[in-house]
Amino acid sequence: MPRTHHDIPPTGAHPCVASTVSTARYLLAIFEVDRDEPRLTAAAVARRLGVSTPSAHEMIGRLETMGLVERHPLKLSADGMSTALVLSTRRRAARRLAHDVLGMDGESADEEAHHLAATLSPMLGRRLTDWYNKQPPSDDEESAAPQG
Repeated sequence: MPRTHHDIPPTGAHPCVASTVSTARYLLAIFEVDRDEPRLTAAAVARRLGVSTPSAHEMIGRLETMGLVERHPLKLSADGMSTALVLSTRRRAARRLAHDVLGMDGESADEEAHHLAATLSPMLGRRLTDWYNKQPPSDDEESAAPQG
C-alpha cells in the first residue's frame, strides 16, 4: 500500500522536505496567527484559512504527529518554526518574482507565491531565496518594515 504525506515523518535533513501544500498552508497560518493575534487556537487558524474548526483540529493533529506543532498550548515546535520561517521567506521571494519580474497582479502573485513556497525543491528554494536576498527592497517591503 503506498504511503501518503500523512504517513511521512519529517526528515532529519529538514522538515520542509516532507512539506505538502496543505502542510505548508497550515504551518504558515499557525505562524501568522501566533504573530498577529493574542491567542493561538485551532479556531483562529481555521478562521485564517477559511476552513471549519474540526478540519483545522484534524490537520493540527497530523502536524503534531509529524513533530511540527505542540498542543496545550498550541504552538509550533522547533522543527515547525524552522519550516514556517523557511516557507515564509520562500513565499516572499516567490511573490516578488511573480509580481515584480513576471508582472502578475498582487492577488495572483500572492496565490502563486503561496503554492510555490510549498512545492519548490530544496535547491530551487535556496536559489530563489538567495536571489530575493540580493534584491533591493521593494516599495511594499519598505512600507512594511518596522520603523525604528
